[in-house]
Amino acid sequence: MNSCFIIGNVLNEPVFKFFYMKKHTSICCFSVNLNECKGNHINVFALDNTADYVFQKIHKGQKILIDGSLYSKKSHIYVKINTIKVL
Repeated sequence: MNSCFIIGNVLNEPVFKFFYMKKHTSICCFSVNLNECKGNHINVFALDNTADYVFQKIHKGQKILIDGSLYSKKSHIYVKINTIKVL
């Protein structure tokens, strides 16, 4: 099972986009500064209803907890958000 937990601060305002004629209808992306690894960040994304929630509730500078799954694409690693909580 591919699962990860991340605690960190939101580095930028989430970017929200719509998809047409695809499996998923929306995506929301942003970066998180990792608390335990100063200076390192990871890109995260949410799909559909979770993307809607992230766009409405998550803002730059907030400390968050993410329960997600790791994905890689062209030598980049991303985290797909399953659940997210503001700390």
